Amino acid sequence: MAISTTHYLIVRDLFLHGLLPRGGAVLEVGEANWYDLDPFVLVEDVKKFVPDPARAEVLINRLHELVDTKPEGYLFGIAKVYYEIFFAPSEMQSIDFGGTSVSLKLDLNAPIVLNRKFEVSINHGTAEHIFNIAQVFMTMHEYTVPGGLMIHESPFTGWIEHGFYNLQPTLFFDLCEFNRYGMYGMFVQDLTTRTVLQIKNREDVYELAKEKKLPENSMLLTILKKHEEDRPFQIPIQGYYR
Repeated sequence: MAISTTHYLIVRDLFLHGLLPRGGAVLEVGEANWYDLDPFVLVEDVKKFVPDPARAEVLINRLHELVDTKPEGYLFGIAKVYYEIFFAPSEMQSIDFGGTSVSLKLDLNAPIVLNRKFEVSINHGTAEHIFNIAQVFMTMHEYTVPGGLMIHESPFTGWIEHGFYNLQPTLFFDLCEFNRYGMYGMFVQDLTTRTVLQIKNREDVYELAKEKKLPENSMLLTILKKHEEDRPFQIPIQGYYR
C-alpha cells in the first residue's frame, strides 16, 4: 500500500491547486508506506508548504531521524510526514491486517463500525485484495463526510496474480453517475517509468488503448468528491449495458 513517485506527484499537484481538504480526519483503507522515492523531497515540501517554523522544524527533524535510524516500520513513518504536509490531518485512522500496530484489524469483506466519518478516505491499493470488493466502496462512501474526498488507487493493466481484481475506468465513471460523485481526476500510472497519463472521459480510454499507449503494468488513481447531500450508496449498473 505504497505512496509511489506518481502518487506523490499527483497528490502534490492537487494540493497546489487547492483541491485537498486540510485539517480534517483521514481514513486509510490500507496503511500507506513510502516507496521508491527519495524521502528528502519532503524536506523541500516542508520548507515551502508548512508555514509554522516550529512545526516545520519538527517534521524535518522527524524525517531525518527516520531515514538515519531506520526503525521498524520507518517507511510508514515517512508516509505520515507526507500526510502532515499535504493534508495536515486532525486525526488519522487506518485499516490494515499488514500495517503497523496502530492499524485497525478489520475484515473489509463485511460492513464495519468506525467511531466517526472522515474528510478524506483513501484506498491505497487494498480493494483488489478484498473478495467482496463492492463492500469496500460502500464502506468508504459511508464513512466519508458529504463533500469529502475518496481516493482510489488500484491495478488497471497487468499486475498478474497481484490481487483478486484489476479495476477498469468504467467502474469509476459509473460510480460517479449513480452516486453523484464529482471526479477531480483519473490517472494511469506507470510505476516503472514514473509517468502519468490523464483520462478525462470514457473516449480517452479507448483512444489510449487504440494507440497502444497504455502501459503493460499500470495503476489507476481516481479522485472522487462525495456529493454534498448525504445519500445512501447506490450500486451502479455498468453504463454499456443500460
